[in-house]
Amino acid sequence: MSAILVILLFLGWQPAVKNARGNVLYQQEKYDEALAAYDEALAEDGENPALHYNRGNALYRSDQHPSAVQAYANAVDGEAPVGGRAQYNMGNSLYRMGLLKDSIEAYKAGLRIEPDDIDMKYNLEYVMRQLQQQEEQERRNAQDRQQDPEDQANQDAQDNRDDPDDPDDQNDPNDGGPEPDEEESPKAPPPPREGELSRAEAERLLNALNKDEQDIQRRLRRQQATQVNPEKDW
Repeated sequence: MSAILVILLFLGWQPAVKNARGNVLYQQEKYDEALAAYDEALAEDGENPALHYNRGNALYRSDQHPSAVQAYANAVDGEAPVGGRAQYNMGNSLYRMGLLKDSIEAYKAGLRIEPDDIDMKYNLEYVMRQLQQQEEQERRNAQDRQQDPEDQANQDAQDNRDDPDDPDDQNDPNDGGPEPDEEESPKAPPPPREGELSRAEAERLLNALNKDEQDIQRRLRRQQATQVNPEKDW
């Protein structure tokens, strides 16, 4: 009986060990290897929202945004504190995919969970501005298509004379024009807050878990050595 309990304890550590290993690899920017570790952990603990969240971050950093969205959705389904951050990162992935309306909805859902999240508010406002500009441009394009062809030709000629941003003018990007402000874009997701540690903390945890694993294996070997086979009844 005691051997069975030791085995169950050992097996219970496995997802935590693999998650900790994934966190260390994530901190080292080895995102593909981190993803593999999270997948191994999920194979044994598939309902853990924090594992889905960590998996989503590894996918995000690997530019696999559709898969990242699905991983974040799995994290949101669970009742855990990662829900707000999962919605935030889902919004970032949807933005990278060009799905601005869906991105806005994800940020709004995240703010319902974490209403004081400044980064999420910033990203929501930014993407809303981007969507507004996109819709205004689409309206202008539709109006231009409805114009009389002769009027459109005259307008195009006027635009070519007056537009200072024409690609053929002095403001060509290759001529040293202003660089875009890196802050004027949605902020990328930070490393996971829930279930994620600093690199040093994660390494310490992983070392401790590996030590526990070795201790359990030694106990199992001792348990097996002390077992006596019953004598055969002739």
